[in-house]
Amino acid sequence: MARLIAMARLIAISDLLMLTATAAPLYAQEMPWCVELDVFTKNCAFASREECVAVAGNANSPATGTSRCIRNPNYQPPAANAAKKIPAVQAVKKQQ
Repeated sequence: MARLIAMARLIAISDLLMLTATAAPLYAQEMPWCVELDVFTKNCAFASREECVAVAGNANSPATGTSRCIRNPNYQPPAANAAKKIPAVQAVKKQQ
């Protein structure tokens, strides 16, 4: 009986975690560092180079047997995104 209750709690917690994850999706492509396994396989989910190097040391490409850390070419810092939005808002205010 205790196992059944523990299993029900575990299922309820996992359901809650899945709902939370779908409510706030993660965008791995927005992080500044990527582990590159080969030309077609990149994981850009790293905020710092140290995180990237730690994962790259344990990841091996099937083709080359190695991996490396690179800067994400698609990454735009949050300040850059905010700066792009400000002129558009100011333009709308000027039109009113």
